[in-house]
Amino acid sequence: MDVKSHQPNRSDYITVARLHCDYINQGFLASLGVPFLTLLYEAIDKDSESVLLVERMDLKIVGFVSGTQGSWRIYKQLLSKPLRLIYSLKSCLLSPPKLYKIIELLFMRRDSNISPNLPRQELLSIVVDPAYRGRGHAANLFNAICYHFRKEGVTSFNIIVGSNLHRAHAFYTKMGSIPVKEIQVHKGACSVVYVKELS
Repeated sequence: MDVKSHQPNRSDYITVARLHCDYINQGFLASLGVPFLTLLYEAIDKDSESVLLVERMDLKIVGFVSGTQGSWRIYKQLLSKPLRLIYSLKSCLLSPPKLYKIIELLFMRRDSNISPNLPRQELLSIVVDPAYRGRGHAANLFNAICYHFRKEGVTSFNIIVGSNLHRAHAFYTKMGSIPVKEIQVHKGACSVVYVKELS
């Protein structure tokens, strides 16, 4: 179920990016478009302390989950490819509000911003194509990232969920995650931080 074990190519990253754009479309990252998200998920997959896991049916990617032990490493990797990064964001360059949020995302966020008392390890995103929901894929993906983190010696990880994403809150609660605090990732946008303890 791991993209890395299937010799990932650009097509895989584009598929994951499109799933994100289509079904996590209330978040800021989706507004940056498929080209940026393709580059982002490639960076996640290639970072040694991050992971991209996918669920396939008949070779088709029907869902994915991503996580990291330090999100700043991913942004640093994006910044190491400035030409590709600028090209992927070309549609956003004439929007000052988007540019500010991009700068905020790439330069201002640090893993310690959430809280020094919470784990820096994080589940970044999880999506299942609606046509394949109700078959246990989301639970499989969540359990897979729990297994991955355990193998890395991680004892807990956090999940940041937009306050208005009611289905996501229900899912993470069902999977044993505990809401611990509210934060603002971007000004005016409230989110809830969950922590999943790994036994």
